[in-house]
Amino acid sequence: MKFSLLVVTTDRLYLVKRLFYSLVVQTCRDFEVVLVHGEACTERAQALAQKFAGQLAISHLIASPTRSLSKARNLALPLLAGEYVAFPDDDCVYEPETLANVLNLFCYHPEIDMLLSGTTDLDDCKGVAAKSKIHRLNQYSLFGYSYSFVQFYKKACVDAVGVFDEQIGVGAETPWGSGEDTDYVLRAFQAGFTVWHAPTVCVRHPVVNFSNPGLYAKADAYAGGRMYLLRKHAMPLWFRLCNVVYPLTALLREVPNLSKRLLGYRWRMFVSRLVNF
Repeated sequence: MKFSLLVVTTDRLYLVKRLFYSLVVQTCRDFEVVLVHGEACTERAQALAQKFAGQLAISHLIASPTRSLSKARNLALPLLAGEYVAFPDDDCVYEPETLANVLNLFCYHPEIDMLLSGTTDLDDCKGVAAKSKIHRLNQYSLFGYSYSFVQFYKKACVDAVGVFDEQIGVGAETPWGSGEDTDYVLRAFQAGFTVWHAPTVCVRHPVVNFSNPGLYAKADAYAGGRMYLLRKHAMPLWFRLCNVVYPLTALLREVPNLSKRLLGYRWRMFVSRLVNF
């Protein structure tokens, strides 16, 4: 088995269904899917797995009693059998060549231990732009690319890093509602593994929904997780300050599309990062 794809959802099976349709048309067919779902939707998850039984190798279907993304992933990590491991979000979509392109890069560049792909909006018909070549990242630059849905690992790397930090991430019963994905990459990097960015490999994912009524609460949770992560890994003061100021500098790039909601979101992000500094 070349790939193990670990997908976690609480109850958003309608999104998992969309992801599965994108997996059905992968040009690389050598992969398994492990689905971890909320206990409340067990029957619907079983029905979904049955619908795709003849098209996808869904090797494990696990009911999770927790809403913590990190805890749910940790339930399934020991079961992964692939040579390479990925953590697609339930609301992301793979291009037909995504896995084939990742496999080619791993094969032709044996020095790569972790690969972070490019990403684009779910509805962007243009896909990713081929503006730069694959390049190696350091412990600072990886922060800009480490969304969980773009991460691809050699299994030996995952075995060495171990479980996700259950104190952080979506659904954790702490103020730190993000950062588990970047934390995982950082721990692998600090263990001596290499991480590379491949801008031309595409995974599609929805952009921030600025009409979401929970937008500011999400900004608070993500800011708390980011600043906790920087403290946990003892990142230097200058880098932590850059992370605090980043939301304000981002506004300069976003001026052409600036709206009241976007301005409020960036300001809330700045204040929350400052409070959690």
